[in-house]
Amino acid sequence: MRKIDSNAYQSAWALLGLLAAGEAGSDAARRGADYLMHTQQADGLWSDPSFTAPGFPRVFYLKYHGYSAYFPLWALAAYRTLARRGIAH
Repeated sequence: MRKIDSNAYQSAWALLGLLAAGEAGSDAARRGADYLMHTQQADGLWSDPSFTAPGFPRVFYLKYHGYSAYFPLWALAAYRTLARRGIAH
């Protein structure tokens, strides 16, 4: 099986899903938050050189430049809010 690297915004979507499902205290949520914190760059953003949005294969691909900034910040803020309430690790 081919290893697929994660990216920040898709990891953030997974973390947001876990939080919405009441799994803020789970190991998976903690690992997701850890991944986002450890991959954040010095400028506070995340790098995402890939084109993962829909398009036409071998013709053009789309890239949503804001996704790798907006969604990770949202997920980490939501996780932190729950952690402060004692719901997350």
